[in-house]
Amino acid sequence: HGLVSVLAADGRLAVGEVRTRDRWREDRRSVTVRWRSATGEEAPPAPPGLWRGITANRDEDGDVTVALWGPSGAVTLRYLADDEAWEAPLPITHEPVAAAAVAQDLEHLAVAGEDGTLRVFTAGGRALTVHGPAEPVTAVRFLIGGGSLVAGTARGHLAVLLFVPRIRVLNRGRRPLRVAGATVAPGASAVLPDDEIGSRLAGREDVALAQVPPSLEVVRTLPGLPGGVQRIVPSHRRRGFLAASADGTVGLFHATSGRRLLEGRWGEGPVTALALAPRGDGVLLASGERVIDRPLDNPHPEVSLRTLFLPVHYEGYARPRLVWQSTGGSDAFEPKLSLVPLVFGTLKATLYAMLVSVPLALLAALYVAQLGPSWLKPVLKPAVELMAAVPSVVVGFLAALWLAPRLERGLFLGLVGTAVLPLAVAVALLLWRSLPVKLARRLGPGSELVLVGLSCLLVVGAVALVAGPLERALFAGDFPRWLFTHWGLRYDQRNALVVGLALGFAVIPVIFTIAEDAFSAVPASLVNASRALGATSWQTARHLVVPAASAGVFAAVILGLGRAVGETMIVLMAAGNTPLLDLSPFNGMRTMSAAIAVEIPEAPVGGSLYRVLFLTGFLLFVFTLVLTTLADLVGARLRKRYGRF
Repeated sequence: HGLVSVLAADGRLAVGEVRTRDRWREDRRSVTVRWRSATGEEAPPAPPGLWRGITANRDEDGDVTVALWGPSGAVTLRYLADDEAWEAPLPITHEPVAAAAVAQDLEHLAVAGEDGTLRVFTAGGRALTVHGPAEPVTAVRFLIGGGSLVAGTARGHLAVLLFVPRIRVLNRGRRPLRVAGATVAPGASAVLPDDEIGSRLAGREDVALAQVPPSLEVVRTLPGLPGGVQRIVPSHRRRGFLAASADGTVGLFHATSGRRLLEGRWGEGPVTALALAPRGDGVLLASGERVIDRPLDNPHPEVSLRTLFLPVHYEGYARPRLVWQSTGGSDAFEPKLSLVPLVFGTLKATLYAMLVSVPLALLAALYVAQLGPSWLKPVLKPAVELMAAVPSVVVGFLAALWLAPRLERGLFLGLVGTAVLPLAVAVALLLWRSLPVKLARRLGPGSELVLVGLSCLLVVGAVALVAGPLERALFAGDFPRWLFTHWGLRYDQRNALVVGLALGFAVIPVIFTIAEDAFSAVPASLVNASRALGATSWQTARHLVVPAASAGVFAAVILGLGRAVGETMIVLMAAGNTPLLDLSPFNGMRTMSAAIAVEIPEAPVGGSLYRVLFLTGFLLFVFTLVLTTLADLVGARLRKRYGRF
């Protein structure tokens, strides 16, 4: 990344930058080239030995690590910028080394032995576990950030290696422990890839956890070059890199997407020097007696069908994952642009909204249209339709700032009440049906609503009185903490439950209005004929009205589904915007519409994120188009089957 390291024949070292300065005088340009040292005025001489190569890297604090290698092995020297002093040389290995590389964070050193073996050491000289390529390694280079290592082999193949976090799990319990696809016997321990094991098992008394050094493993093999790989040059800003083979072939690759973006032989012989422009828009190489400058047009190397829709092994992860994380705090950030978490979050929010809205809206529409008293429809239908006039931002605001904290405090009460309310309604209806016919007629139509309402109020009051003591007795007064401790379910304040209630509130008017119109459109002659044959109102509604109005009911559900899929403000404010692949109702999600609303203002115009967000909008449009087309096709089939009403 701009550093030049030099080892003179007499053993002197120099590490610095070549700076240029342009001056214009009378339309004439003059370029001044000067050397700027990165390690002060003086540098220590190289330790005694036969050295064949030198490399260096510098971190954000200005510290520099220099590595020398050759038949004498490998040794490192470190310059501390704050102290303006050099540390003593640290021998790494005494075996012959053919290539070496220093990571940008100065924490790791990779060496390729003359026998083709790949080894990686920490800054203190401790060897790490490496599962490298099966072929002899001829070239190594760390990419930007230092978390990815590219190794070129003698057969021209390129392997991307990542540091895989590991953790030691000790089973103190009496039963076998199953975690991360492995089984740990009682009293035994195992070193496993840390695939969020620490967060899942933290707090358990029967498990002891201890961090161990990561291992370096090949996660991706890229298309190779003809001949052995001799040089690897990383990009300054991305996970891309150039590679040159022994026969002069040059290739441009991207480590995350696993693609070979360009391949060509531009010189007449082997490549003796190779460089990539800081912005990645040009290549400079020396081949034979020629210096060749080639422009590059490579605007979106990190985007492919694989990175958008398939699991990818990113830096810091123990296995391939589907991750959406579009921005970071440094140039070394690795964009993670998988659309699967956004699609999953959209479907999850829609699922919980439909679970809330569909039963309530359809049952209410059926009751108002066919079962309720005549005075109820002019009162209830306008009131429900008025719900659609409430702005989405108001619903999202109330859900995020009023409903979410109250639901967190009363989670146990809410779950128990939700489970008991249907039972209370069923008991109230059974009591109504057990009343004498004369008494029921004397009470008049709509009296069952009063009985159901009173029953629900009594049950809610009883649950409110019992829930607190019961939660203290069973869950130590903290039900969300008990869920995490015993079941590993983390409760976030803005979660799918809040989204389901808020989004369901917004979807109910759409489904109710269309379904009620469909139920009311069933001819009265059919309903009267059914009643004349002895069927009850419920039997008529269930076996006649619902099938006859099925086309309209299906259209109502699909339109409500489309409304939930395309909603933005409610999910933006109440969902937490966490792109998780988890169906748990206790955590949040990020939907496609919310991702567009949040990130499009900050996305650079024409950049990869900008285009991916437009692709997300296109997918959202296709999804709603498929839903409406499906509604039309199924509705036509249902109308053909049950007749047109």
